[in-house]
Amino acid sequence: MRPCIVCNKVGFTSVLLGESLADASDFRYAIEPSAKFFYELATCKFCGHNSIQTNNPCSLSTRKHDFIKYGEPTEHYPKISNILGGLNLDFKDVSIHTFSYKDVQLAKFLASDLNISDINLNDHAGCSDDWLPLVSSGGIRQTPLPFARFLNEIDKSKKPHQLILFTRFFDHVASRDLLKKFLGLSSPSRHLVFDLNDYDRLYELGTVEFIWNERRNLFRRSHLESILQKNNLRYLMFGYESQEVSPTLTGVISERLTSASDSDLTNIIELPALKMIEKLNALRLRWQDTLAADHKLAIIGASHKGVSLAQFVLANEVQYSLHDDKQALREKTPPVLPPLGFHSVSGFDFSEYTHIAITTTLVIAAKIITKLRASGYTGEILDFDCKRLD
Repeated sequence: MRPCIVCNKVGFTSVLLGESLADASDFRYAIEPSAKFFYELATCKFCGHNSIQTNNPCSLSTRKHDFIKYGEPTEHYPKISNILGGLNLDFKDVSIHTFSYKDVQLAKFLASDLNISDINLNDHAGCSDDWLPLVSSGGIRQTPLPFARFLNEIDKSKKPHQLILFTRFFDHVASRDLLKKFLGLSSPSRHLVFDLNDYDRLYELGTVEFIWNERRNLFRRSHLESILQKNNLRYLMFGYESQEVSPTLTGVISERLTSASDSDLTNIIELPALKMIEKLNALRLRWQDTLAADHKLAIIGASHKGVSLAQFVLANEVQYSLHDDKQALREKTPPVLPPLGFHSVSGFDFSEYTHIAITTTLVIAAKIITKLRASGYTGEILDFDCKRLD
């Protein structure tokens, strides 16, 4: 196992997620081979940090293929703009740099709201295979090429200040060295903006649906703050919640910021991380007790969650199929065993299925349920956590 990314110690309590799994975003054409790795949900015995441990060597576990792309919420953008406005910069002397395609929307908003004309929209994060370790002929570990290109772009900026956007980086970084290099970008003239799933609030919800093998860190807010403080970084963080995505933290790391007072932040109650391993085992038993040998399960929507349910939770003997209407997933094979293809949701005949699991947001699930019942479906409709939805 790799050392804990928070405390750098080795000592974990863990449970096997799978011995031969592809990346959760490895939706490929059926004829294409797919690398397999083992994955474990691990809790550090020293600091309590929850992580996904694996022998997958990628230092940043982003998506696997370019056709897998998802949007992000936008309602918190004005708050970020207000924080950046408080830096009292002359925004004519600022350039914006995106690390991932997920940062593009925010970059365009900030450019418009703060009147920034120098905007660099690039997807340096790319795909996970771009982040495989590089070693020189002399055996020296080298900077991953995408990070080198990102750094080169920033260094070439002719503006006195740079805004660096790197959405969800903390969730996916698997290398302490890469983490230190990113945090090392912060300086009096470089200001970093990030998003992170608010795992404290997700733990409080009592679900494990946010455990994907594409993620590496389930950071508690206090753990992330500890990392920033150890690196002598000033930061401001606030929380928000969207109907479309999980509760989220957004932060700005800047030499010009002072640590925020409680009045500056959304009120988030700090809770101890619940026992995730026990929760996962309990969910496995709940599904096992629900599905008999002759039952058949359809898993609808949110491909990452649906794949996680199939990969991590369901017993091997369960009869199931995956359903998603995303055009990008047509004719693709998701990373599950056996290698099933995606079926549609719209117009599909679910009459042979005893159970349906809907792994989307509740807002989308409500629309799907209405259509299912209108079509005459009478079986049980459950969520990821095996709880009835209607």
